[in-house]
Amino acid sequence: MTQTTKVSPEIQPQKRPKVSEQSIQCWAHSQTGKRCTAQVKSREGEPIPIPYCERHLNSGDGALKTVNHPFFGKALVARYDLPAKYRMAYWGKRGRCSACDVEDRAISYYPPNKITGSNIDPKIPGGRTLKRHNYNGVLNPGGTGDVIQYAACPGPNEKQNMRSTFQYFGLRNGDLGGLEFVTLVPVPKNTQLLHWYGSGWWEERGIKRADVGTKRYPAPLRDAPVKKKRRREVDDDDGTLAKVDLKELTKSIDVEWARRDEQSDQNRKSA
Repeated sequence: MTQTTKVSPEIQPQKRPKVSEQSIQCWAHSQTGKRCTAQVKSREGEPIPIPYCERHLNSGDGALKTVNHPFFGKALVARYDLPAKYRMAYWGKRGRCSACDVEDRAISYYPPNKITGSNIDPKIPGGRTLKRHNYNGVLNPGGTGDVIQYAACPGPNEKQNMRSTFQYFGLRNGDLGGLEFVTLVPVPKNTQLLHWYGSGWWEERGIKRADVGTKRYPAPLRDAPVKKKRRREVDDDDGTLAKVDLKELTKSIDVEWARRDEQSDQNRKSA
């Protein structure tokens, strides 16, 4: 009996929706890799809606799955191979920010321009509308079908393979809001999806940062640091400058001093 190898579906990166579109195709894929064909329209008069149909708002993108982690509760992994620039949306109910010991999955919400649907505003210093005057509460994924909330933060020996683009969805003072995330590199099947929480996140909660990758659900590792040899410019006999490895230079000096000490001892014995 011939065994067949299960081939991972070929997934194409989705395009970011435009405010000019009356409806947009749902970003989600099925568990077998088929793109959802449902069309999504504005829910509250927002310029660009959260790009998931009602079904996938409740169930999450089938290209992703949440799994139990042996140490950190739940983790988010790729159900099958994902390409770079694969788009995902974190989403939740807009409201006030609770203390982190009560709810620790919410993110700050900065609604996009209600006309352009963009978080880019050339009139504001820095270009982005992520300024204090634009803060509009937080997005809380609790009680929703959002799965991006389970994406972990990379540990000291790991690196992120997804990040937020600071493109928000929704409407100021609306009920729902979302934030776009995108994969930075191709993500193999069963690999964890990780994004950077911020340098102060761990310290503020009194938690020691740790690696999250496991044998079954690995995490992308940081490149091993390349040790550079310390080099210094010294004068050659002809007065030109030459770059010398300090370790080798020190070794040669030690050898020379040992040779001189030995020669000195021989001279004293022969005297």
